[in-house]
Amino acid sequence: MAKTAQTIKNLLALAETAKAKGCCEAEPLLARDIIVDPRVRLKCRLNQCGQYGRNLMCPPNVWDLTETSAVLSRYTFSLLLQITRLSEPADYRAVFDREKLALNTIIVSLEQAAFHYGHSLAVGLVCGHCQLCPDCAGRDLPAACRRPEEARPSLEAVGIDVEKTCSAAGLPSGFVPGHVTLTGLLLVD
Repeated sequence: MAKTAQTIKNLLALAETAKAKGCCEAEPLLARDIIVDPRVRLKCRLNQCGQYGRNLMCPPNVWDLTETSAVLSRYTFSLLLQITRLSEPADYRAVFDREKLALNTIIVSLEQAAFHYGHSLAVGLVCGHCQLCPDCAGRDLPAACRRPEEARPSLEAVGIDVEKTCSAAGLPSGFVPGHVTLTGLLLVD
């Protein structure tokens, strides 16, 4: 019981850190409320973004739905993070890419902070395909990631339904004209 109380206290401190670093929302969520849906991975397989099999943080290079469910079953808590920015339609892509990198940086720093709180198995998931390198090492010839200390798969890549998971946490979900909203996740043991 004392360990759970301390974990919740740490999670709330991590949420405050996330907000101080630029997240608009940082909502604790029980890991069992994270929604996994095979249709999300199906969207990846349709390769509309062109990253399927070409990015080391995208399918089929990341774990499958069975592994996602197994991993989630080992966690009790998570922290759902969002960055929302205003954007004119012509600037959407630039704002999205800039804020995606910012969210990635925040999530990696939160993993490190969680580690210092004693949560050695804390791990983060980001938004969209990895863009840390101009050309992923996995683009033409599978190779090791050049930035494994920073690269993380997206929620979608591992089959998490972002909209339903956001709804479960009471956070906004879906497209809102004039806004760029990015969602990430920190799993805490």
